[in-house]
Amino acid sequence: MRVLGLLAAVVLGLSAVAAGADEPTSPGGYYLPFSSAEQGRHLFVEKGCVICHAVNGVGGEIAPALDADPSRGQIDAFDFAARMWRGAGAMIAFQNLEFGFQIDLSGEELAHIARFLHDRTAQQTFGEDDIPENIRQLMRAEALKELDL
Repeated sequence: MRVLGLLAAVVLGLSAVAAGADEPTSPGGYYLPFSSAEQGRHLFVEKGCVICHAVNGVGGEIAPALDADPSRGQIDAFDFAARMWRGAGAMIAFQNLEFGFQIDLSGEELAHIARFLHDRTAQQTFGEDDIPENIRQLMRAEALKELDL
């Protein structure tokens, strides 16, 4: 039943997006945002996730690598959010130390990032060239040692 509900929400969301609606909707005002692995790839870098987390061997080593696990099958988006929530305290503390502020993610941005983190095909082409110099500087071991982590 849960799978059917998620499938219905995704289908309703995709059809609303395809129809040009600003926000995908479903009965009762509940929807799952449309997500794109390509947009998630961009946000993974832009939002700074890559500073701490690696994908495809590229990125930081402070936090766990986030390579897609093909043996897991489909992902539960709510389980993904719950796992992030459990690590939120450490992530927020590091963000405040490193950036001076907490990274803000909208639900749609989180959906895109989750799609990228669970799409092995999209991750296989992720490489050093995807990381701009300003983000690469934050990944330097010397910069991270200054934080005494």
